[in-house]
Amino acid sequence: MDQLQIKDLEIFAYHGLFPSEKELGQKFVVSAILSYDMTKSATDLDLTASVHYGELCQQWTTWFQETSEDLIETVAYKLVERTFEAYPLVQEIQLELKKPWAPVHLPLDTCSVTIHRRKQRAFIALGSNMGDKQANLKQAIEKMRARGIHILKESSVLTTEPWGGVEQDSFANQVVEVATWLPAPVLLETLLAIESEMGRVREVPWGPRLIDLDLLFVEDQVIYTDDLILPHPYIAERLFVLEPLVEIAPHFIHPILKQPIRYLLNQLEQGDA
Repeated sequence: MDQLQIKDLEIFAYHGLFPSEKELGQKFVVSAILSYDMTKSATDLDLTASVHYGELCQQWTTWFQETSEDLIETVAYKLVERTFEAYPLVQEIQLELKKPWAPVHLPLDTCSVTIHRRKQRAFIALGSNMGDKQANLKQAIEKMRARGIHILKESSVLTTEPWGGVEQDSFANQVVEVATWLPAPVLLETLLAIESEMGRVREVPWGPRLIDLDLLFVEDQVIYTDDLILPHPYIAERLFVLEPLVEIAPHFIHPILKQPIRYLLNQLEQGDA
C-alpha cells in the first residue's frame, strides 16, 4: 500500500515518570509511516483522499502537549489512536516515539517505542431479549462508534427464537461489519465493557440478556486461547447469526470451514428441514 512518511518531528513536552521530567520538560522525536491508497489524490488531485502532512504535524504537536503522561508508550498509543480517528482513509500506522533526553545517566543516543497497528475487518453479532430490544441494539452500536470502531455495514434486525434450551422471550438479532485498529483480544475486551456498561449481568448460561455482543470473525484470523476463540465456535450452528450475516457478507469465507457464509446457511437450513 502507498505510504506517507514523516521523520523526526521534534516536540517539547512534559512526559515522564520522574517529577523533574514533568517540571522541566524535554525533547521528544516522532517518526511515522501512514499507509493509505493515494490513487485519487495522485490522479485526480483530490485533496480529500490525501493526508495534509503539515496539518498532521501540527495536530501531533497539539495532542502531544495537551497532557502529561508517565510513559511514552501511552503517548505513542494515543497519537496512533487519534490519528486513526482524524484520518479514516489511513489503513495502517507505524509510529516511533524517541526520547533522546531519557534520564539514564549513561552514554545513550535515544530510547524509543514503536506502535504498529492496522485496520482490520471484523463481524460482530448483537442480540437482546430484555427491555426495548431494538433500542438496546442501537445503543450498543453507538457505543462502538464512540470507541472508534467504524461501522461499515448493518444487517436488518431479525426476530428469532432463543437458542440453548432456556425458556425465555424471543430475541432481536443483528450483525454488523466493522473496521477497527484494535487487536482481536482488545476488541473483545471492548465489547465486554460495552455489555457491562449497558447493564449485562451473566447469571444463567444461554439465559435472557439485555445485550449480547459476540465477536464472530476478525478477517481470517484463527485464535484459540482461554479468553478468545476465533472464529466464534457456534457460527455454523446458529441461524440467528447466519441469516443476518449472509445479508451483509454472503461471500465471506469461514477461515476454518473454508466455505462461504451463504453455503453454511444453506447447509444449516437443509439440516433443519
